[in-house]
Amino acid sequence: MLESPMRFDRRTFLQSAPLALLTAPAAAAPPKSLRISRIETWKVIVPMRPGTTVSLDFGPSLDIRLRDFDKVPKFIIRLTGENGVTGLGETGRGERAAALDSNVRYLTGKDALQLDLGRSHLGLPDGSTADAFEMAVYDLMGKTLGLRVCDMLGGCRQKQVAVTYWTGQRTEPDLLAVCRRAQEQGYHHLKFKGRKGDPIAKLLALVNKHHPDLELTVDFNQSFHDLASFLPIAKALDQGYHLVIEDPIPPNLDWWAQMRQRTAIPYALTTSNPATMNQAIKANAADVFNLGGDMRHFVRVCAVAESAGIPVWHGSGVELGIRDMSFVHAAAATASCTIPSDTLSFLRESDLIGGAFAPRNGMITVPDKPGLGIELDEAAVKRFQVA
Repeated sequence: MLESPMRFDRRTFLQSAPLALLTAPAAAAPPKSLRISRIETWKVIVPMRPGTTVSLDFGPSLDIRLRDFDKVPKFIIRLTGENGVTGLGETGRGERAAALDSNVRYLTGKDALQLDLGRSHLGLPDGSTADAFEMAVYDLMGKTLGLRVCDMLGGCRQKQVAVTYWTGQRTEPDLLAVCRRAQEQGYHHLKFKGRKGDPIAKLLALVNKHHPDLELTVDFNQSFHDLASFLPIAKALDQGYHLVIEDPIPPNLDWWAQMRQRTAIPYALTTSNPATMNQAIKANAADVFNLGGDMRHFVRVCAVAESAGIPVWHGSGVELGIRDMSFVHAAAATASCTIPSDTLSFLRESDLIGGAFAPRNGMITVPDKPGLGIELDEAAVKRFQVA
């Protein structure tokens, strides 16, 4: 006669288990409040390194915006909590001091732990600079709670984030020199700018001959006004290169779907609007998404791309180190941000974080320190500060 199987009795187990199994070291109690006692701001202009942007003798199609975009100022933000811990943020280019000041006044004296993190712009009065304050608030909270920003965004799903080398419009010899420089520094991917009228087919053939292993993205910034004007160029570029074309035409998704049907080139669509992303997915209109927005929004829209099996990269405006590191944490909190991202502060004369943004073999390792994992280089800030 078979004996009855032993029945697992949770109560008996708990009563007989060794005390060591039932007790764990008590975690430090989180602070009940984290009042922001001080907010400092600096206006800075940090030039690009010489020779990193465009060939000045490129020709009549040169986008003049690429010659002086680095002359547009940015603001650096530092929050200090009542516990003495600080948090860093960085605005995009060209933000207004008045917009920044309205958010400074709103946040000073507020409890960071009581902010509604689910609200757009954290409930701040000015949305244009809110993403910089989001970085600083998350950095402050992460340092206080012993958590990395990527952990607070849902968990670190990537230990390293791929990044690209970058340049603007280039003549043939200059583009080859940039390709050589990128590969010598360990990069596997190069993004460069193109416009209607540029000899892109000739440039790509040249790069493919001399640097066949280098992956490329050409960003046209919608310089072709419709599909009919771009399609002959697309067919000329459809040569089996390691190539992605970004935003050749406006986001008319019917045009994009036709473009994909008529050529085998992968096409990248820039948007951070979930509705547009869903429409593009339904229309089979995009192979890759170039996404942005604040950190919380980026993670949310990456989930849309992940559900459709479409990879993404994090776009940028060629930032400094604080903003770039916030992009890295946001990208690390996703599974779909696998295309090399536009995190390019290494091309500036300083990243303002002591050279902490230093890619290795085309990758940035997510810092293991709490918060953003970086510190402000105050000497560099003073050097590049403007009135």
